Amino acid sequence: MYKRSNHNPLKDTILIFIAIVFFFGAPIQLANWLVYKANQQVSPISMIKNIQLRDGDHAMRYLASYGFDMKKIRRKASAVPEVYFANVPRELVRMKDVRMKKELFLSSLLPPVLKVNEIIRQDRKKLKKMILNITLGMDISEIDYYWLTRKLSQYRVQVNDIQDFVTRTGEIFEELLNKMNIIPPELALAQAAQESGWGTSRFAQQGNALYGQWTWGEGCGMVPQQRDEGKTHRMKCFKNIIEAVDSYMLNLNTHRAYKALRHERRAFRDDQEINVFPLVETLVNYSEEGPEYVEKIKNIIRVNKLSDFKDARLESSPPYN
Repeated sequence: MYKRSNHNPLKDTILIFIAIVFFFGAPIQLANWLVYKANQQVSPISMIKNIQLRDGDHAMRYLASYGFDMKKIRRKASAVPEVYFANVPRELVRMKDVRMKKELFLSSLLPPVLKVNEIIRQDRKKLKKMILNITLGMDISEIDYYWLTRKLSQYRVQVNDIQDFVTRTGEIFEELLNKMNIIPPELALAQAAQESGWGTSRFAQQGNALYGQWTWGEGCGMVPQQRDEGKTHRMKCFKNIIEAVDSYMLNLNTHRAYKALRHERRAFRDDQEINVFPLVETLVNYSEEGPEYVEKIKNIIRVNKLSDFKDARLESSPPYN
């Protein structure tokens, strides 16, 4: 008697397809997922505890309670206490004493500036160790591989595929190392002072917009009152001060307009003191004022003796070299 076969060509084809997807596609999906997770890792910046200043709070009292003494810091007789304000002090707008206003502004910005630079130093040290290991023919761990993937993306270093990376390993590492570097504290403080009116501008007070960065995409943005007709840019704002500092430094370290700054910075080794003024000279494209803006930044550094902070360090900072 003829027995009907249960064989179904369409069903078999589907099963084969599923098997192919599982055995060949799953590893690719897993790798993509791991890269995604690497990019979603919690940033050290987001883990920092910030003090939310409310109307009526006296930021100077907070600083004093943490032992913040600007005179000692300038003399290098004291490290910088890790006091991170979430927002620019409201009292800056009301203060009549210019000297006190500047001191409060610098005190509010100095810890975030030093912290972001410290994180960059740690990343740079890790990258240099990785480069040495690869040069010696040593394998890098999977964790280090995904860290590197994240940093290449963060610093906008273009890598097309694995073959491209293998072919241009030295060139890619050199570009990343050139971009992954600190911004001198005196420069970061001077630009924040200039761009925010020493923390009194509407953008600084309402959106922690300290560096005049523009945005066209989604997210927090404030419309400039004097924006020309037809323009669509907004002033980029931030949840807290340290995120504003982090974004500013990443901007200088990645944008093509500041390639000359990164080139000048390469002249200084990690164990050398960076001369800030050659870097300032390259900032003609930061503002529409061009060369005049450069002179303003240099003047702010000189008049306010911001070079006093070039060697400042946080209380918990490890040795730099």
